[in-house]
Amino acid sequence: MSARRIAAMMRKSMNPRNPYIIFALLGPLIYAAVFQLVFSIWETRPRVAVYEEGDAAVTRELEAVEAVDALVVDSPEEVKRAVESKRADAGVVLDGGAKEKVFAGERTPVELYIGGESLAKNRVIATAAITAALRAVSPGVPRVDFEVIRLGEEKALSAMEIFLPFVVIYVILLGGLMLTSSSLVNEKERKTLAALLVTPVTLSEIMLAFGAVGVTVSLVMGAVLVLLTTGLSQPALMLTVFVLGSLLAAEWGLLLGFLSRDQTTLVAYIKAFGIFLIAPALFIVNPSWPQWIAKIFPTYYIANPIFRAAIYGEGWREVGWQVLVLLGLTLLFLFPLTAFERGQIFDLR
Repeated sequence: MSARRIAAMMRKSMNPRNPYIIFALLGPLIYAAVFQLVFSIWETRPRVAVYEEGDAAVTRELEAVEAVDALVVDSPEEVKRAVESKRADAGVVLDGGAKEKVFAGERTPVELYIGGESLAKNRVIATAAITAALRAVSPGVPRVDFEVIRLGEEKALSAMEIFLPFVVIYVILLGGLMLTSSSLVNEKERKTLAALLVTPVTLSEIMLAFGAVGVTVSLVMGAVLVLLTTGLSQPALMLTVFVLGSLLAAEWGLLLGFLSRDQTTLVAYIKAFGIFLIAPALFIVNPSWPQWIAKIFPTYYIANPIFRAAIYGEGWREVGWQVLVLLGLTLLFLFPLTAFERGQIFDLR
């Protein structure tokens, strides 16, 4: 095996005129930017559930604040239920005794319910709106001590964090699978693969070169994307998952490249199996769905460790077994590649 020949094949597959190269490098960044733009456009105002005894003067002031949507309820229990069910980001109960103390200028504790999954900025806006409403109806400066009660899971996820599993799978497959398979199919379409094999270049060198390019692009773009969006917490763990995931995707790419006669056939294969590749992300972002179904799909063991490490800071202790499964899958898919390489049981036309 010649390192010089492998390097020459790698340079050949990195041809900037190859649209798959441009798509693999720019696609993930465009994908992330579009999601950020779409969700910033459709972002809704924080909703505040409020129960107030008496003349409802504070409620009217809160309804007049444009920064929040007020949800008026009929009891303190309903305030709590509204926050727990995520109908409101925050909730406040203003009984008659508390209002008298506020209006008298006395320091007053007020319970403020906060949804654990609400965004941090929504909590700040909701608290500021309630304070402003109390100030508007108080003769003096209100002296309120909010007793924050968190309801539900603690972690608040942004739109980009929620879609992180989709982005991770997309980046891994775009670089590792599509770039690798298209490089191989390109050689077949140009009828240069058979010609290469009558030269000193071996099939192992061709597979290694195309696979290395796919793994490198997939690994770099995946790391850059996570670094720009959520940060590289647990860097050793995340790097290991990206390396193994990129290797697995490159193996799938080589297999698809061998099985595809041309680009049309390759695209048809990707369309047919795409839903099975992306399916685990749907389960990861919907934890109430049965998670055992997601664990059937190989890409679960790529997206979930990255998601759990990046968002919840989990490490080897929590997701280490998933990395071992990913390692096993990477080794497993070497066997069919070895069979192709030894028997050359593919169509070179």
